[in-house]
Amino acid sequence: MGIGARNLLDAATGACLLYVAVCVYELGNYVALSLLGSQVSLSTWWIIPLGVSATVQASPLLPVAKALQVAITLAFSLGVFHLARSRPFPLTRTMALATASIYLASSYWEMLSLVGQLSYEVHLVVFTALAIATQQGLARFLRA
Repeated sequence: MGIGARNLLDAATGACLLYVAVCVYELGNYVALSLLGSQVSLSTWWIIPLGVSATVQASPLLPVAKALQVAITLAFSLGVFHLARSRPFPLTRTMALATASIYLASSYWEMLSLVGQLSYEVHLVVFTALAIATQQGLARFLRA
């Protein structure tokens, strides 16, 4: 049983999705922090965005900016999922759904300053539970 051209195209599309998802996440972070009027810079290595650094003053708008970042990245992931859904690309659909659930769960990390002091292990358990719950919830809601 060989790997067909459609499976290779599906895998290549899924790999491109992961790259673009990282780019969209970092650009969403860049946009959100730029809206706060902070000094923002995007760090890259070759064509791979590595992160955003910013000098942010204490602002009541920071949680709103971080929520905007999650919304931008989530909208992208769900858009890709709906596009992939209409194609015979099961791997790409799964990757898009997983990416969307990770972005939803990442809202916890983005709002960490509002959560309070907990150990790293507790934060990791909460994040993992959120990722699993959002994956299951999105799969049921979107009937993936």
